[in-house]
Amino acid sequence: MKTETVRKILIFDQGDPVAAQLLGKAEEVFGEGSGRGLRPEYIILRARRTYNLALEMLDKTIREEKPELVLIGATALGEEAAPALGVRFETGVAAHCVDIKENEEGRLTFVIPAFGGRAVGEIFIPGAAAGKPAIATVKPGMFPDPAGGESADEYVAAHCRVIDVDAMAEDGRIPKGSKTQGAFRMTGVRPREHLSGSITNADIIVCGGYGLGSEDVWNKLKQLADRLGGAAACTRAALDAGWGCAEDSMIGTSGRAVRPKIYIGFGISGAAHHTCGITGADTIISINNDKDAEIFAASDYKGVFDAEQVIDALLGEIG
Repeated sequence: MKTETVRKILIFDQGDPVAAQLLGKAEEVFGEGSGRGLRPEYIILRARRTYNLALEMLDKTIREEKPELVLIGATALGEEAAPALGVRFETGVAAHCVDIKENEEGRLTFVIPAFGGRAVGEIFIPGAAAGKPAIATVKPGMFPDPAGGESADEYVAAHCRVIDVDAMAEDGRIPKGSKTQGAFRMTGVRPREHLSGSITNADIIVCGGYGLGSEDVWNKLKQLADRLGGAAACTRAALDAGWGCAEDSMIGTSGRAVRPKIYIGFGISGAAHHTCGITGADTIISINNDKDAEIFAASDYKGVFDAEQVIDALLGEIG
């Protein structure tokens, strides 16, 4: 699909800042600053409480509005909705994109990790058209937040037409008994608390990989994150090792993308499925006892040392 054929873009807002991030990326590719000329129309479909209505309302909106492109945050709900929509509209889905861009031929290109994160590949959806849109999912935090001093909602409202499913369900505009009227609704969200805080907005992130070697070293890393006033994070391999790292503290294509001021990685090999989640960090510091570790290619500062020894030394200095 050529980017010049995109006239309408639908973005699914699930109550996560990823909606504003997706809008910012769309503006980068299609907006006035892109040199493309005609700016497409942006539509936000908002379903923050009425999760059970989301898929059917996405289906209904695509049929009525006929967008050429649908952008969805790769949350638990988004990862269910996107492939279901792909089947319903017989169109392609690019999952877990790390970039969306126009290539030198003017084609809309979705960049995703491939071969277990050892490489990145480009996906094209040539048959996409109005009413049969290209669909892409993106992890929250993968793209910068364009809102600046504004709230994400204020930014979105200034740039988009908003279809509010929650409000429609509340005031009866979605008739009772219709197939979009479900039996469950979200009434509230209670964030889980973690020892080292959330990685989403942390200025300092201390991340551990399988190279830490044991749960004892992982526990030391969490202490270091606490003393630095930051958040502890991990790779998929460390999580699978069962060392106590929480699922929402994992960085990478199957976890979260982060944008800290300082990222310090210990015992991390540097596979693409992890490094694509830290590209937004201001400064990347890596410690690994393998001088040829791939993570060093993505690092601003590197140290060829034993991870546990460095963590112990830092804990001793900080006190």
